[in-house]
Amino acid sequence: MTSFEKTLPTTRRGFLQLGLMGTATLALGGAVASLTGCSSPLEQNSEYKFLHGKDREFLSALVPVVLNKGFPGDLSHDVAMKRILLALDDLIYTLQYHNYNQMRQLFDAMSVPAVRILAGAPWASWKDMSNKEVNDFLISWRDSIIAPKRNGYVGMSKLIGMCWYSQPDAFVSTGYPGPPIQTPTPVANKTSIMSKISTSMSVENS
Repeated sequence: MTSFEKTLPTTRRGFLQLGLMGTATLALGGAVASLTGCSSPLEQNSEYKFLHGKDREFLSALVPVVLNKGFPGDLSHDVAMKRILLALDDLIYTLQYHNYNQMRQLFDAMSVPAVRILAGAPWASWKDMSNKEVNDFLISWRDSIIAPKRNGYVGMSKLIGMCWYSQPDAFVSTGYPGPPIQTPTPVANKTSIMSKISTSMSVENS
C-alpha cells in the first residue's frame, strides 16, 4: 500500500474515492499516452494484432516474475518470450469490447512514466527494471485497497498463466501429459456390411 492510499479513510466513502481515483488514473494515463504519442499505432506489417512495442516491454518485464521458475522451461528465454507474447496478443485481441478497451487503457497508462509513479511502479522504463522492482509493483497491486489495481493484478496474472501453461513446451513443468490423443473409431468396411445384410436376407427367404 502506498503512502497516498493510507491517507484516505477506510470508510465506504473512502473506498469509493479510491476506486474512482484508480479508474481515473488508468483513464488519464490512456488519454495522456494517446495525446503525447506514447500510445503509438502498431508497427507496419507487425505480426502482432494488439500489442504495441511498449506493451511488449511491459509484458516482458512481468512474465518472468509472474511465472517465476515455470519460465522459460526447456526453451531459450527469447523463444519462450516470443511464444507467450504472441499467445497473449491472440487472447487479448479476441476479448469482448469492454475488456479489450480496458486492456488498451491499462497498457497505455503503463507506458507513461508519470502515471506509473501514481500507479505505484518505478519511474524507470519496464525494460530497465529489475525483477525485484517488478515484483514489488505486482505485490503493491495485489494487496492494494484500490479495486482497479487488484483487478489489474488478477487479470494480468491470469492472462499470463493461461497463455504460458497452454503451450505444449510448458506441459512438463506442470506434470500435465497433454490433451488426450483422439483415436479415430474404426469405420467398418461397407462391402462387408452389405454382404452380411445380403446373406441374412437370403437365409430369411429360404
